[in-house]
Amino acid sequence: MAAALVAAAVLVAVGGCSLMTGGAASSGSAGESAIATSTDPAALASLIATSSPTATPPATAMPTQAGSGFQPIDMFAVAVPGSVTHPDFHATEAPFHPSDARPIPSQPNDWLMTKAYGRVALIGGQIVYLAATMNPLVIPATGKAVPAATTLDVSWTRWIVEPPGRGSDEKGHVYTDKSFWNFCGPGSATVTLYYWQRLTGHPNVTGTAGYFLDPYAAEGVAWPSPGPSLPTSGGKLLGTYWSGSDTVSGFTAHARGFVMYMATKSQPPTWTATGISVWADDTGQAYYPTRGASLDDIQAGLNWEISGHDASDWIDSWYGTVNNSDPDLARDLQTAVMLDVGRDGVPVAAAVDTFDLPNWQKGSATPHTRHAITIVGYDNVANPPTYSYIDTCGHSCNPRGGNTNGQVHVIAQAKMVAAMTDDVGIGFSW
Repeated sequence: MAAALVAAAVLVAVGGCSLMTGGAASSGSAGESAIATSTDPAALASLIATSSPTATPPATAMPTQAGSGFQPIDMFAVAVPGSVTHPDFHATEAPFHPSDARPIPSQPNDWLMTKAYGRVALIGGQIVYLAATMNPLVIPATGKAVPAATTLDVSWTRWIVEPPGRGSDEKGHVYTDKSFWNFCGPGSATVTLYYWQRLTGHPNVTGTAGYFLDPYAAEGVAWPSPGPSLPTSGGKLLGTYWSGSDTVSGFTAHARGFVMYMATKSQPPTWTATGISVWADDTGQAYYPTRGASLDDIQAGLNWEISGHDASDWIDSWYGTVNNSDPDLARDLQTAVMLDVGRDGVPVAAAVDTFDLPNWQKGSATPHTRHAITIVGYDNVANPPTYSYIDTCGHSCNPRGGNTNGQVHVIAQAKMVAAMTDDVGIGFSW
């Protein structure tokens, strides 16, 4: 009965209630029973598929897991680019079409199907592939059902706030760089990767430090004019200096060095340019400020860093994207967040319309801006059900009354779905 209740919760909780109890599943297939009642390492190992995901049967041959009622997440919904006509739209993020300098390789269909069925999991800091007999909504290490409500530890990540677009860096150098206002994509990636560092030991979110320069040279375009005003050394642009922790903004901000690294230096092996932010258009004209990072670029950057820079095996390290054309977006988002946050201990990255976010509200002046955030918690039994998210755009970037530095925001789950489906929303990567 418990296994059936877990399945029912996936379908019902979107409507405002959850039948999940947090107890272990006690019925279903033999594999589910074993994993639910035993934490013996040998028993767990026998139920975890150690083969490559390429051995996973294709979609046409993979039925829904017996006994669990788990409905796969739609990893195959095709994005439908539409013309944005809202008069308040501010294009601070990358266009729908990816940069030619940042091609996004296709993820294998068999891996996408394995991911869709919730069978890509984290156990003891290792990515494993669960056997088809296992209920994805059961935590492999404990045999207990994924909880109905949980939030990751945000004591450090809530203070990941993007560097301001003007001021002084950690070395006291005065600068002006409007691109820094558009680093929500690198910010979201940084929050996400902090949890991977805690679980796997990499990347170095907490300790990355150095000088960072807008990568127009790597983009192959001329420096914009007018452009940023940055510190120089010996007549050459030096960039700005950031580390794992600073007090430049009047509070202790974290991981600005890594935010800058993701924005300007991270380079998956299929890319000719550096940084997940887009610094030039396809005709070779520099963007100033940057257009930001698309959800595809964020996903590529996340997988590259999670892989430990393994050029031979990085494309499907963990994250795959669900577009807002998914007809079951509300259910799939809730399930994906439960699996990532509740089962595996890592966040979900989302590209949304700020118009629906509580920290961007200003009455009729609330903007429609494409924006990246990080979902770090959920509560399926709240009334209404909610998600918790971190927005690295601090108060200097978004001075509206509902936005403060170090704040963790709470939003109704229905409003989060609206944020993904509104004028400039895109979807999520999990």
